[in-house]
Amino acid sequence: MPELPLLRGRALHDPVGWRDSRPVALRSLLQGAHALASRIQRGGHCINLCDDRLNFILGYAAALIARCTTLLPHSRAPEVLEELRRCHAGAQTIADHDDAEHPGGLRIDARAWPDAGMPAVVPTIPEDHAAAILFTSGSTGAPQPHRKSWGSLVRAAQAAQARLPVAAGSALLGAVPAQHMWGFEMTVMLPLQAGCAVDAGCPLLPADIAAALERLPGPRWLVATPLHLQACLASGQRMPPLAGVLCATATLSAELAQAVQQAWGGALWEIYGSTETGALATRQPSRDTPFRTMQGVTLEAHSGQTLARGGQLDAPVALGDLIELHDETTFALRGRTSDLVKIAGKRGSLAALNAELQRVPGVLDCAFWLRDAPGEQRVAAFAVAPGLTAAQILVQLRKRVDPVFLPRPLLLVDALPRNRAGKLSQESVRELAARHGLAVTGRDGATGWAQVPHAHPALPHHFPGDPVVPGVWLLSLVEQAARERFGNALLVKGLPDARFRRVLRPGEPYRIELTRVAPDRLEFTVDSRHARIADGTLIVQAAA
Repeated sequence: MPELPLLRGRALHDPVGWRDSRPVALRSLLQGAHALASRIQRGGHCINLCDDRLNFILGYAAALIARCTTLLPHSRAPEVLEELRRCHAGAQTIADHDDAEHPGGLRIDARAWPDAGMPAVVPTIPEDHAAAILFTSGSTGAPQPHRKSWGSLVRAAQAAQARLPVAAGSALLGAVPAQHMWGFEMTVMLPLQAGCAVDAGCPLLPADIAAALERLPGPRWLVATPLHLQACLASGQRMPPLAGVLCATATLSAELAQAVQQAWGGALWEIYGSTETGALATRQPSRDTPFRTMQGVTLEAHSGQTLARGGQLDAPVALGDLIELHDETTFALRGRTSDLVKIAGKRGSLAALNAELQRVPGVLDCAFWLRDAPGEQRVAAFAVAPGLTAAQILVQLRKRVDPVFLPRPLLLVDALPRNRAGKLSQESVRELAARHGLAVTGRDGATGWAQVPHAHPALPHHFPGDPVVPGVWLLSLVEQAARERFGNALLVKGLPDARFRRVLRPGEPYRIELTRVAPDRLEFTVDSRHARIADGTLIVQAAA
């Protein structure tokens, strides 16, 4: 199998990054990576939790040298990390904070990278090596893992280099964490493969972003999200001269793009992609251009979906968005398929509704949410709008939105519970809704959070010392939930398919969601707070 180098386009004395205005040379990175690799169990898994971006790159490079797969969790919640360790026995944690204290963990000290007299040799990695497993954010359901081969990551970085005017020697600042696909591609893989240097920090607040950019040499590029850009503009924070901005994770409006370019100068590029695909296409929204796929990537309509193939993709991927194809390489984005709503016979998109609410002057952040309950379907919305009342916002929104899609209610909040990449998980929105007294159900009914107690009679002997909820009992819980949702007279006639994704343990919160897809069929999902446990289909019949 062919091998590809860890990085390209720089000499040993060239900087791979900047920390506190000081350059970090390639020689130091290579020596440190080889030294750290000698302490990693070869062929295993590493959970990279480093906050300092250069420490992250060091740990990632060491894992590649040791032929390990790097796990990049969507959250640092203790139960998420514990679940990763259960699913990947023996995984070592690499961190630059207290998470490294976990047994077998490795701590990286930014002030003293290891070298142990190691040679500064650029390693090569087999193309088919599983370089990383990334997880979706949970914005459309339970976070799902996606394996990335080293070859696919390198091809994606090379395609981005060919498309974007980010010259070798440029300095990048990332406002998104390296563990998120967007941050990983643009502040780890792109610098490695395109000869750029990246700042060690991950600033969030406008003043911190401006200060970090000021410390970098030109040409400077900012890697951010629409939320970061809007917050920076609203604060009035002056930015140093920029060569450009790379933006992703949510739709970027033409108005915001124009405002950013007028205020800061430089080019603004919007990148379309996902955890499943990586960076798939680009556009410059201030020019109102359609998205154009990366080199080698083509799109085609297939059975109501859009399939992407070629380029960095190891296999065809069905896109989770509504795509209006112009041809096989250009398209317009019309929202996510999971965002579609139908109320009173009219169809709409949560993404489009969010965009209209965001355009109301004074609204800093917002999110529409679909409320589903027996006999009704409507939308609610949350807005961050200091100084405005809900009534004032609704007056403006009525000018833009069909009355059936007006939020009932519109709730004003101090902030939305977004993660560090600017994403809102379904779980965080449900919890926000519950705190404001809104009933929380799924599209066709979902149970609340529940647990199987440790003393449950189904657990003895399954298994001693490592108890798990038996699959048969889990299915009985699904059947019970179906009767509670659709009536006790419901009869379950069959189970044509059931997929168990991972185990459910006693005391672990779970939730069952049911969707009627036909008069005699229910689809079900069982989720923990951070992963899919099981899914499948029930054949049902109402009792005579």
